Amino acid sequence: MLATLLACQPPEPEPFSIHLLADEVPAAELSTCDLSKLELQEPPIVSDNDIISYWQATHEIELTAEAYERIQELYDLPVRVSGMPFVVSVGRERIYAGAFWTPLSSLSFDGVVIIQPLDPSKRSITIELGYPSPQAFAGPDPRSDQRILRSLQAKGKLEQ
Repeated sequence: MLATLLACQPPEPEPFSIHLLADEVPAAELSTCDLSKLELQEPPIVSDNDIISYWQATHEIELTAEAYERIQELYDLPVRVSGMPFVVSVGRERIYAGAFWTPLSSLSFDGVVIIQPLDPSKRSITIELGYPSPQAFAGPDPRSDQRILRSLQAKGKLEQ
């Protein structure tokens, strides 16, 4: 009987994560890269354990203090004005790539960006389209991928 009940339990949801790349790949080349061939750094820069809440409507992620500090360290000098690539994954499945971007950059970017957060009282980051504005982005929006939303929902992190 116990074995039957355990077999009926839904599987543990795959974890959401944001990984930096292990190799130097220019952010401008991300759209032509095969995500499955990119080597990712471990541990991830953000895991679902670092997330307090993920707002589906705005893609704003409230982070723990430790995770927020790790993100801020990415923007230390010297400033990388051409972006620092990342990959969003659910479990081992890579969903999309983007780049951490500084507001000091004069370069435009047709991709997903996380712009340096400037309000430490909020401890949040926002996954945005294009830099310096959404008009720089062309193509389908990958941020609302159902695998991501299901993972965050299952962990109780997803907010409408």
